[in-house]
Amino acid sequence: MADNASRDEEICLRRTRVDGAPKHDSFLNKDGLLLRSYGWLVKNAIGIIILIHGIKAHARLNFLKPNVEVVSNDKVIVKDENNYYVYEDSWVEYFNKHGYSVFGLDLQGHGLSDGFENLCHNVKEFDDFAYDVMQYIRNIQDSLNDGTVDDGGSSLPFGEDKICERRKPLPTYVVGLSLGGSIALRMLQILGKSQNENTGLNIRGCISISPMITVEKLPSKNSFLFQRVCLPLSKFIADRIPTVRLIAMYPYKMYPYIKYFIEYDKIQSKQAITCRFGYELLKAIDNLDNDIKYMPKNIPVLIIHSKKDILCYYEGSLSFYNRLDVKNKEMHTLVDMEHILTWEPGNERVSKKIVEWIMGLSSEGGAASEGGSISEGSSTSEGSSTSEGSNTSEGGSTSEGSSTSEMVSMGSASL
Repeated sequence: MADNASRDEEICLRRTRVDGAPKHDSFLNKDGLLLRSYGWLVKNAIGIIILIHGIKAHARLNFLKPNVEVVSNDKVIVKDENNYYVYEDSWVEYFNKHGYSVFGLDLQGHGLSDGFENLCHNVKEFDDFAYDVMQYIRNIQDSLNDGTVDDGGSSLPFGEDKICERRKPLPTYVVGLSLGGSIALRMLQILGKSQNENTGLNIRGCISISPMITVEKLPSKNSFLFQRVCLPLSKFIADRIPTVRLIAMYPYKMYPYIKYFIEYDKIQSKQAITCRFGYELLKAIDNLDNDIKYMPKNIPVLIIHSKKDILCYYEGSLSFYNRLDVKNKEMHTLVDMEHILTWEPGNERVSKKIVEWIMGLSSEGGAASEGGSISEGSSTSEGSSTSEGSNTSEGGSTSEGSSTSEMVSMGSASL
């Protein structure tokens, strides 16, 4: 009770700064790029949540609330452009209230971080995103293990006081949105390939939201068109005009005003991604599918996706889930939201689902029963999601048989 009271007091004080007064920090990645990061910390944290934002966004834009008033689907009024990121009623505040210290970084080429070849929305290789996040988590855990504390007894990786004894690493949960959801999954695959799996990270769960496992307008990943036309052609273009920008579009249908949340942000560049970045996205789709066998079996995975997502294909996530061979997995399907689930009406139901799922893992000591489940939730209904599917056996096949995954073609949308 004392811990909860202390957190409530801290959160009340944090609201005096619109953005929640995050701890600002930075680090150099393996290629010498300076990456900016932010931490919203609580006293006596029970765990760490790492946020990975989406494409053409940044940590504070995706996971705090834009300081705007939505007048209609076509009109948004900015309340204060100099204080554009609001902590109150955001996902960050919700996670803090439940005892988790929250950290997020601006991916390279996004927000205030450096970009490859000094360009925004550009990357040398997609996997560099995953390596950056892993380095960031290790930095946080190393700082905690070094005994960095403040005078209130909370674990703060950015403080100055040190003690000699090493602390037990806090459980870490990775939450990725859209591009970030794909990065989170790819990071697990890279860890699964390595001999020192999860060393220094202590990842206890992965939440992938609207992940870019495939894109609505792409042909099936295993099709001749994708393998023999899309990939080679995009590589050809990227090799010859790597820094030329692709066309930028905001095809939001259910909540078209969301495009203004992005356009009115002063930090994020409005330029489209480069041809090199575009090719790396296609290659990432291919790698995620090919390397699914490397997903660590002991790290639980929650995939949250809406059937009405118009950017990242829901059926691709379902196919990935059905073939995912981990001991604990869940596919949570939404039917009344679209793509950017941190902003849309009903987003508080999604954050509630995430916390309930994480706490369920914690109550079981980080190891849940083998198998998985498919559930369907509504952002408008009270309470937790209602079960739509039955438990699955280890290996990812549903009780309906392997034909479920065979019938779902990953990314079957046409060009």
